[in-house]
Amino acid sequence: MDNLVSLKKLNLTGSKIESLTDFPTFPNLEQLILDGNSVATIAELPKLAHLTKLKKLSMTGTPLAEEKGDDLKKEVLIALMDQLKFLKEVNGEGWDDELAKDAKDTKEARIQEAIEAAKAAEEAAKAAENAEAPPEAE
Repeated sequence: MDNLVSLKKLNLTGSKIESLTDFPTFPNLEQLILDGNSVATIAELPKLAHLTKLKKLSMTGTPLAEEKGDDLKKEVLIALMDQLKFLKEVNGEGWDDELAKDAKDTKEARIQEAIEAAKAAEEAAKAAENAEAPPEAE
């Protein structure tokens, strides 16, 4: 696929794609249409982060779009806003500064929650380890 470096628009409508793992690198891709595919989880979105020139992403008719509805744009922003600086449109719609700020705040809150959950799990593991340790002989 190295000969597709100048590809700007890729329409994969109805291609039965479930995962975006190992999605090809198209260095000049500006528009990606994944309508009607089987992409179902938010975890798939960061797998497009290498498409740094992407301006438009369409995922209508995917299980992810159906599940998230109006929140899909926000989830795309949360997943990709730091890597895809040129992205301006999801499913044919742009967004305002308020949605971008909300996505940024939500992302930061999720990161903080993950850090706190990891700390709590570590503390619980240590507590369980200490509870199972045999008493030291005197």
